[in-house]
Amino acid sequence: MVKNPSIDLLRGLLILLVMAGHAMELAHQNHVMLWIGGGFRMPMMFGLSGFLLNIDRTRNEGAASLFGRYANRMLLPWAVAVCVYILASGWSLSLSTPLELLLRPPFHLWYVPVLFFLIVMTRLVPFSPLALLAIGAPISLATMYSFGLDHGPMGFSLLSPDNRYLRYPVYFFFGMLVAERGLPTRYLAVALLAGALGLFWWVGLYGTGNALAFVPARLLMCLSLIALLPHLSARHLFFAPLGTIGHHSLLFYLWHPLVMGMLLIAGMDGLALLLLSIVILAFVALFVTRYPLARQLIGGAPPCRARPAAVKPPPVAAAA
Repeated sequence: MVKNPSIDLLRGLLILLVMAGHAMELAHQNHVMLWIGGGFRMPMMFGLSGFLLNIDRTRNEGAASLFGRYANRMLLPWAVAVCVYILASGWSLSLSTPLELLLRPPFHLWYVPVLFFLIVMTRLVPFSPLALLAIGAPISLATMYSFGLDHGPMGFSLLSPDNRYLRYPVYFFFGMLVAERGLPTRYLAVALLAGALGLFWWVGLYGTGNALAFVPARLLMCLSLIALLPHLSARHLFFAPLGTIGHHSLLFYLWHPLVMGMLLIAGMDGLALLLLSIVILAFVALFVTRYPLARQLIGGAPPCRARPAAVKPPPVAAAA
């Protein structure tokens, strides 16, 4: 599998921010950096997923083939992680547990089913990315203003889904739109300025409780950052540690709370907790690369081939 190193780098940075945020939460630290990272890391992950989605393949591939592909790539590792976490946490089981886990996934396990839901919606609603954004944006905005920054079920019945199913379509579909249309260079400065304004606005809202301003500030910051993805992907940036985390992003995402919890029990916290969790998961990722079944079960990525080197033109023959 050949990948763009800039995409792996960005994905690795986002996963690192997720892990850092969870480490701070476990240590009961309340800091502005936690607020900043929490503001854009998950919207950016959905925007990046939409940017990378192959729309034609998603819509033209057979249903069994599509489901099988995503089952192997992320649904099976997610299901394994769900079983491990509910057993480790002493979750009470009942006949309705499978439905509850799907509609209202516990802990950090909501990301995979919400992402797959958006992929399925892209297949079932065969509109252009712009049309999907026009439909999804009002739904996302209504959800954001109804629930603020809080997440949880959208009701009290068994069939009430987590509101994050409807919170993130705006970012996912905007990522699809950016992939389709790109960002002309003449608008690059505008996107950078808008992103900076959104970031400063978001930082200024820290600790204010101004729920009405949270939504536009976060949208301005995150949509501007997503708009920069075509330019970032064209840079082919590379940094091996972040690239490794990005390449094995699902494994790091699914299993870092378990590793952190075990280290916390052992008496570690703070920066040491974060760094040792990264090292342990990196060793696990490199180990399972050689074992396809283990890799498939826990969400490891297959080996990534190096990009082919540029072919040098043949030397010009000297004139006789």
